[in-house]
Amino acid sequence: MKYPECIQCGQTSPKWSFFGNTLAAIFKVAVGTLTGSKGLVADGVHSAADAMSSLFIVIALKVADRPHDDKHPYGYGKIEYISTLCASSFLFVGAGSIFFDAIKTFKQGAHEMPGDAALLATIISLCFSYLMYISNQCAGTQLSSPAMLADANESRADSITSVAVLLGLIGAKLGYPNADTVAAVIVSLFIFNMSIEMFLQGINGLIDMSVDPDMLEEVVAVSLSVEGVAGVRSIKTRQMGQKNWIDIEIAVSRQISVLEVHTIAELVRESVMKEVHGISGISVATYPID
Repeated sequence: MKYPECIQCGQTSPKWSFFGNTLAAIFKVAVGTLTGSKGLVADGVHSAADAMSSLFIVIALKVADRPHDDKHPYGYGKIEYISTLCASSFLFVGAGSIFFDAIKTFKQGAHEMPGDAALLATIISLCFSYLMYISNQCAGTQLSSPAMLADANESRADSITSVAVLLGLIGAKLGYPNADTVAAVIVSLFIFNMSIEMFLQGINGLIDMSVDPDMLEEVVAVSLSVEGVAGVRSIKTRQMGQKNWIDIEIAVSRQISVLEVHTIAELVRESVMKEVHGISGISVATYPID
């Protein structure tokens, strides 16, 4: 159920993510450069990609909220998947930059010993990223927003990469100068993998991926509970960002009038819209049985 607080949180979380990730990127890159931490610089690039992703999400959510019109009868919900594809592209490029920079460092043998400030900066970054993950995950789940869930996954990834950087810094302090650069490589590979996953999620959304099985079962159960419905012949669903659309064909007795058939179909539509969370539109077709 969408609580008013969740809707408000969903409207503000992406904006806070953008400003927060922008500041985090500047902070990490600056501290990483000053202290000689390749891993922290890599994490800063990751945060910069997160900031760009959050910006796309802010724009996408604003567009997706527009009501449907004659040119877009299903609304603008798929813009969220486009924002996901854009975000994945930024992450992919960022991962490549981090990876090749780390390889260059290995070949040149230029391993700087990170300063103590890098440790503190990484811990602060870890705490911030995890808090953003909790906020975006909650809002994205309540609002069924693919774009916000992608933003949450990026914040979670930022937390994990910060852990990798922290371990690398500790290793460098213990006398393993390559540890921080190894952490940068690990971060780059993790970001690369995440960018591929986000890309596939965006593609699936654009090619009308079905809703989850639990929602499908709920739609069927609600439809069968309507008096006069003898069965469900077929059901097709599609995700449109935060909006899910249903095409369902129900069985009704051929002995009843056309008006009664229409009434049953309308009851099915109203029941599904009322009882199943996340449904924005439903088309009900009927077929007669003996």
